[in-house]
Amino acid sequence: MPATDAPLVKWMFLHLLHGLSQSGYAMAGANELLGDLDKLPQQQRKARMLFGTGLLRQALLLNPLDAGLRGLVGQLGAMAAPSPAYAAWLKASAAVLGGQPQVPANEAFGRAWDLPADPDAVLAECRASAVPGDVFACLMRLWEMGTWEHTAAGIAHFLASPVAPAGAGVLAHAAHAAGDAALRDELLAKALPCPLTMLLRARMAEAAEDLSTARALYMEALDAEPALLFLVRHLAQMGRPEAPASVLEGRRIGVGFYTWNKLQVTLDTLASLLDSDIGGAHVALINNGSTAFSRDEFEAGVRAVAAGRQVELIQLPINIGAPAARNWLWHLDSMRDRDLFAFLDDDVLLPRTWLRSYVQDMDEMPGTVVVGPQGVNPGSLPTVQYVARYFEKTGKHLIRFTNNAPLVMDFGQYGQRRPCLSVMGCCHLLDKAACARLGVPDFDLRFSPSQVDDLEHDIQVWKAGGRVVYDGRVRVVHRQDAGRAAPLSEASWGHVWGNHYKMERKFTEQELADVDRATRAADVADLVAAYESVAAQLPSAARSYVGLCVRSLQAAAAGKVL
Repeated sequence: MPATDAPLVKWMFLHLLHGLSQSGYAMAGANELLGDLDKLPQQQRKARMLFGTGLLRQALLLNPLDAGLRGLVGQLGAMAAPSPAYAAWLKASAAVLGGQPQVPANEAFGRAWDLPADPDAVLAECRASAVPGDVFACLMRLWEMGTWEHTAAGIAHFLASPVAPAGAGVLAHAAHAAGDAALRDELLAKALPCPLTMLLRARMAEAAEDLSTARALYMEALDAEPALLFLVRHLAQMGRPEAPASVLEGRRIGVGFYTWNKLQVTLDTLASLLDSDIGGAHVALINNGSTAFSRDEFEAGVRAVAAGRQVELIQLPINIGAPAARNWLWHLDSMRDRDLFAFLDDDVLLPRTWLRSYVQDMDEMPGTVVVGPQGVNPGSLPTVQYVARYFEKTGKHLIRFTNNAPLVMDFGQYGQRRPCLSVMGCCHLLDKAACARLGVPDFDLRFSPSQVDDLEHDIQVWKAGGRVVYDGRVRVVHRQDAGRAAPLSEASWGHVWGNHYKMERKFTEQELADVDRATRAADVADLVAAYESVAAQLPSAARSYVGLCVRSLQAAAAGKVL
């Protein structure tokens, strides 16, 4: 295949970013890749057919009631045949769905997302509809909203439908995310066997630390659908021992955060921090000019939560904004000799081993200057809020980033580690010594009071020659949940875009292109290493499919396309 097939490389990169492709996105990709195939050389045509049809097959797994997509996948089977396991699922799905009312999936999902952002209203519509496609769309909307009580009630209604076996495999992942083992197992028992049920059984085995069974099931899922590309990294990384407590020994680490007018939420964050394993890290907290409570009230709350552990408390008379607060913490006398420094937001809940995992990443991935987490939304059904980000497009005074959460439903697609352009700033660890050595600047005060300061700082890290790493194992609950619970006002959006405008004018077109090339090259090198470590174990179809992606992305990262 020529190394100049830019559209193919673009969609491969996007698919790796998304982890799993949704119907509209897959259709757009297939439309670009599979149109006018007769005008292409044979090898290039074969590569596009292999990847494009896989994109559609995988999308159908997520939306099995999409009749249009199901018909298209069936028609394209002659172009690139699905695996026997996938073909059997396709046939069984057609039998289950035959004779049932069919609606275009885009219309069903449009209606579901046009409903008020109220789980009661969406559940009522779910129960009222007699059209399976509309019911399924409402269930996916409820999943996105993250309230398990409503989602579970909707699933109970769906299970009584004759089409339930077709959609149960998808919904079982929602039950797994919510920790409802009984409903998950009921859904799995009802579901038609497919790559998604294999994937879930693998995740369950891995959670039970039965790694040999998990590995076999992941391979089975890849054999059934090679387009599950995120499993290549997952297979390469699974079984790595958890970072031991000793990884923190001898490290001089600081942890700092700041707050404005959020007393109880901040105290919850402090309690979560002190309950996690931070070794002998020094903790500093800034009261950033809060007016909703007194200084004495804040200090009393902090001391009560600290229960005798040292917490350096700084009480400021005014709100100096996020960038200045970060810089203040960074330059405290108590932090000057620290090797590593972690910044937190004041509204996070941390897993116990977050800091150990981050330090392990820095030890195992030379050149890493920043490490950050998978951000998840709060609620009874956790959903994905923020993962690894990259440049989507750059140019003269132009920066467009990839989506902070391409798919909010959790199928395990974001649980891996990979280099990236930027990570979520709510809980990230910086190599303080490396920042000094590379000349990475402080957080820019021009982005006060907040927004894009951490994003821009990650770009500065790459520009200086450092690296940023996303660790999907570290799932941090970010309670602000601005995308759903607190929509920004028009004035707030003006501030966000104003800061984005400032950021675009800080870098030249060439600087942005260089950073983009460096981030993608690092990510591709990581993928290549993962592939090479597991290639011999992969089923032949998966080895061919993933090998095509690896070769194409390698050529692009080498500068032949990008």
